Amino acid sequence: MEKPWLMGIDLGGGGARCVLVHAGTGEQFSAASAWQFSPAPGTFGTGFDIDLDAAWEAVGAACRAALTSSGADNGLVAAVSVAAMRYTNVFVDKAGNTLLAVPNRDARAAGESFEVAEQWGEQLLKQTGAWPLPMHLAPRLLHLRGNQSGNLDNVQTAYGLSEWLNERLCGTRAIDPSQASASGLYSLAGNDWCWDVIDGLELPRDIFPEVIPAGSVVGELSAESAEHLGLTTDTGVAMGGADTQAALLGAGVIETGATGVVAGTTAPVQRVLDSAQVDTSGAMIASHHIVPGRWVLESHCGAMGDSITTIARLLFPRHSQPELRLLAEAAQSEVGAAGMLSTLGAEVMNMREPSMPVGQISLSHMSLADDAAPNRHMARALIEGCACAVRANLEKLDEQAAGSTLSLVGGLSRSDVFGQILADVLGTDVTVPAHYNTTGLGAAICAGVGAGHFADFRAGCAAVVSSRATLAANAESAADHDTLYATWQRYREAGAASTDPVAVDHVLPRVLKEPEQSGAIANQGALAALVSAAFDADSLAHLREHMDVDYKSFREVHRLLTGPDLVKALTGKQVFVTEVDIVDADALAQLPDLRVVAACRGDAVNVDVDACTAFGIPVLFAPGRNAVAVADLTVGFILALARKLPAAIDFLGQDDVTAGNMGKMGQAFSQLQGRELWHKTIGLVGLGAVGRAVAARLHGFDAEILVADPFVTPEQAALAGCRLVDLDTLLAESDFVSLHAAVTPATTGMIDAAAFAKMKEGAFFINTARAALIEEQALVDALDSGHLGGAALDTFAVEPPGFDHPLVQNPNVISTPHSAGNTVEVADHQGQSVSAALLELLAGGRPRAVLNPAALENFSWSGPRREPSAEELEALKNKSGPAVSDLQRDAKAAQKKQAEAPSAAVAAPQEIIDNMSALLKAFCDGMTNDAGLQAFSADKDVTLHFNVHDLGIQFYISLRNGKLLADLGAPGEAAEVQLEMRGEIVDGMFTGTIDTMECAMNGEISFMGDAAKAMTLQQMNADMERLYKEAREACGDPGDLASIPRPGSATAKAARDVAPGDIREDLVAIMQELYESQVITATGGNISVRIPDTEDEVWITPSRLFKGDLSPEVMVRINLQGDSLDTGARSPSSEWAMHTRILEVKDEARAVIHAHAPNATILANSGLPFLPISTEAAFFGNIPRIPFTMPGTGELAEAVGKAMEDEWAALMINHGIIVAGRSLRRAADMVEIIERTAEVILGCYAVGKEPPVLPEKDAKYFRK
Repeated sequence: MEKPWLMGIDLGGGGARCVLVHAGTGEQFSAASAWQFSPAPGTFGTGFDIDLDAAWEAVGAACRAALTSSGADNGLVAAVSVAAMRYTNVFVDKAGNTLLAVPNRDARAAGESFEVAEQWGEQLLKQTGAWPLPMHLAPRLLHLRGNQSGNLDNVQTAYGLSEWLNERLCGTRAIDPSQASASGLYSLAGNDWCWDVIDGLELPRDIFPEVIPAGSVVGELSAESAEHLGLTTDTGVAMGGADTQAALLGAGVIETGATGVVAGTTAPVQRVLDSAQVDTSGAMIASHHIVPGRWVLESHCGAMGDSITTIARLLFPRHSQPELRLLAEAAQSEVGAAGMLSTLGAEVMNMREPSMPVGQISLSHMSLADDAAPNRHMARALIEGCACAVRANLEKLDEQAAGSTLSLVGGLSRSDVFGQILADVLGTDVTVPAHYNTTGLGAAICAGVGAGHFADFRAGCAAVVSSRATLAANAESAADHDTLYATWQRYREAGAASTDPVAVDHVLPRVLKEPEQSGAIANQGALAALVSAAFDADSLAHLREHMDVDYKSFREVHRLLTGPDLVKALTGKQVFVTEVDIVDADALAQLPDLRVVAACRGDAVNVDVDACTAFGIPVLFAPGRNAVAVADLTVGFILALARKLPAAIDFLGQDDVTAGNMGKMGQAFSQLQGRELWHKTIGLVGLGAVGRAVAARLHGFDAEILVADPFVTPEQAALAGCRLVDLDTLLAESDFVSLHAAVTPATTGMIDAAAFAKMKEGAFFINTARAALIEEQALVDALDSGHLGGAALDTFAVEPPGFDHPLVQNPNVISTPHSAGNTVEVADHQGQSVSAALLELLAGGRPRAVLNPAALENFSWSGPRREPSAEELEALKNKSGPAVSDLQRDAKAAQKKQAEAPSAAVAAPQEIIDNMSALLKAFCDGMTNDAGLQAFSADKDVTLHFNVHDLGIQFYISLRNGKLLADLGAPGEAAEVQLEMRGEIVDGMFTGTIDTMECAMNGEISFMGDAAKAMTLQQMNADMERLYKEAREACGDPGDLASIPRPGSATAKAARDVAPGDIREDLVAIMQELYESQVITATGGNISVRIPDTEDEVWITPSRLFKGDLSPEVMVRINLQGDSLDTGARSPSSEWAMHTRILEVKDEARAVIHAHAPNATILANSGLPFLPISTEAAFFGNIPRIPFTMPGTGELAEAVGKAMEDEWAALMINHGIIVAGRSLRRAADMVEIIERTAEVILGCYAVGKEPPVLPEKDAKYFRK
């Protein structure tokens, strides 16, 4: 079989599914891509539209995914076929534009269907086997004519979704008899359109496509379609058909009398006939089978799957798979469901008189009063009702035609619980196919018939269809099930006559209520946005569909915008999405184009909301953006305290815990016994977004959850699974007390000494909210006295609190540096929240998450923006401005504390101290006398105090309303910004050789004070760097700042002296050589070398230093475990683990070089082979490639080590090359050989030539 693979595409109500099947072996692979139907405006809930672009994308995604999962060569797919929902319609005009595309749910043509039925109903029933319905073709065409005047004349083709896709795939306009039957205008016996009715309705004949049997070849894939599906243009397209009949085919239900229950979102029951038979009552539908020469008679159970999903979500809203949970519960119940009956999703439809689907469920509390798990009985009643409905529909079919075998297909066939209950209720065997998605398989069989792989449909079924199980009825419970069915029938029939009409009258207004439309997003012109907050990719993509987005996350670019920098960045922008940048009145006055500010935080302290209101700018925010993150850590804290995890973790690291020491195990057993949360009481103070998230996470621990919140009702607390109590009760009864309240005047200091005294003896206290809620000293006292068993704190009055803080030092306290809300996923939460609010505003809506609703009243994207009055501007000027964080806002008094001179002993040589003092003095004088900086200080009011602690030098820069003064020593006033750092960092900051923000993030710079005012440094950066370099040139190099021991460390030098011939000199020389040849960049690349006469010690380049200006003295000595061997030394390269792992696995290697060589990196990324084009290149063979792995991780080190066990080099995708050598010189030579070889190989391919290589035997010789 030359091309054995067959592809079937199933276009269903939930999306597109592709089934790929091997015609010879029957092996199957499938993939799906979801879509949704949107309500059609103005149809009062009766109309739905198909987004054909979304459908096309879903089809392509599913097909490509199926090919990928199968591993099949796309050139080996013989044919593709499509099966799609019945009762869909796509009307396109002669220009190819879509006039109407509607799914089977669309009933907007209900009125027209009554008109057709009144005039043509009996005739159509006799000819087509179906009474006219709103989803039939004729009523929809008439609706188009009546509601879109003139459009009917423009219709080129009227067909269904599968026919639309066929034409998109290969250009053929055709339909098969099964889909034609679904139109309600196709003859059941005559195999032709009902031309008499069509003419009578004055519908144009030429819009009805040619009818071609399923399995017929209708063309080959176009180039566009082949690329979209991942196939080739010689792939045939075979006619498929209706999804329900295709499902029967895929289950092998093709013989006369065979019956299939297609139990998906709906549950039609179809019986195969060898001749056309019409139900003259019109209650059932007759139509063509997808198999030529076969027909089906259909009764219908209604929206069975949808109903099961609805009830499952009601019963198990928090379960990830509610339907499976419902079925599992049903299996735990008994026949008769403890006296409950259900008609939900269990219909015996009359297709001549369709009605609103409603259902009922009966129960008595008397049968469930003592039942610990009553959900199982409701679940069982629902499933039993659905099974009884299948039986009732089968009995209707039996009245018309005898049945034989019964197969259950569709989504519900995946559950043996449903299948077994169905078999028991029916009293007959139920066959379940091997694969539930038989629609896609049926379409693939059509493709196989078209490709000639199968002689006919029967042969196709024999080749690829198999069953998973045959479920036999339980004979012992047959009588009980017969009784159940008889009772259910009486219940259903009585309800249909009495209560159902009342229920319909009650629900109909809700169903026909016009859905709220968010509105189409109007064209607001070219909108531009700056997003400096961390955002997820999906949210950015949604925004970019409607505006030009400049994304520069502050986390990635290490930038906080304020003042002139903010104005410059936002000029010409209408939207600003921020997280930490300072937005104040001065900036807003200079940004006339700005229309919206979105703050990605729950408390937008970085935005002057009053100023935004004055300028008519709405401020969106992201409430609860970090609720999940904080809740996760809160529960982690509770568990860690209960199980004594900090002590347990520390225990195994103690020096006296030796291997096999059972005495220490006994100690651990005795001292580290923890507590479970089972039957404990956990008190949550506050039930906002975080409190609710914590409660949700605690539900599985069998604990009682109390909540104290004056703004919450008992019902709201119960909704969260909590019991509402007052604060005193919560404190007295809780084993764990966790704070989740906002800071207000009423809550500030609410947990004081008296509150701690009310807590249980040995209780635990958790605060992931705000330090201002508690009195810290009272907590210290409660812990020291032993009244509390422990605490976990993520927030302190002063942050960070300092290592010697009594709470940090307390062994019963878990302390973290305000990291509860700091997770990667917060970007997703705030991105989704803020982008949704922005798009709602674009659509003309009023977002709920807006801090100043008044700004929405006269909001306009393009009209004049409100301008504040002089009085408003003066009031804004006199109020407190925004802050980077609420910690800064709430603790400014603490931040005013004047930095004191360093008390640690200074170990720097006096010569370096004198040199640096002179340099900094010249630098300060230069700033004081610089006209540009004096002008810059005009609107500034800040003093910056620098403490160079390893040199014992202080200096300051004061900018006060037009006067800049800088000098050595401490300032004469309290400084708003206080910075401490080593001399090496100061020198690197002002020469531009280090990343200042990275140093701050890594703790190299200690900062206290106003973060917004600290950004003054960023704004002066260019001038300060210029003046410092001038001073440095005038004063000379201050000396080896890197060698100065850090305060508090031993006074010995950080690294060994560099004697003549030291290997470090060779390392630096090699680094300079590779830097100049551009295979190592300013910040990318690192080198290590074994220290002579050692096996476990290595010199390695330091982290975060400019690679073109290294000296031997700054090299870092580490062992193979990465431990620094010299007190006070620099941090080693972040890639040290990769180096040491190679040296561990290659004893003969003396040096390792990691280079960001451009040509070698391109070769790695492109997948091109490293070829033996020279004797030098032949030495390496085909160098192994390592997939991209996060730099600096253990995973990358392990991957590199494994690749290099038998090799001397490896290519790292997106990360350059790594080479080991028997010497530094040899390693460097190999780097240059690989880079030069890669350049030649790429050059050959660039000019379209295959690179010439050495003969194989010669290449092998050099490789040896």
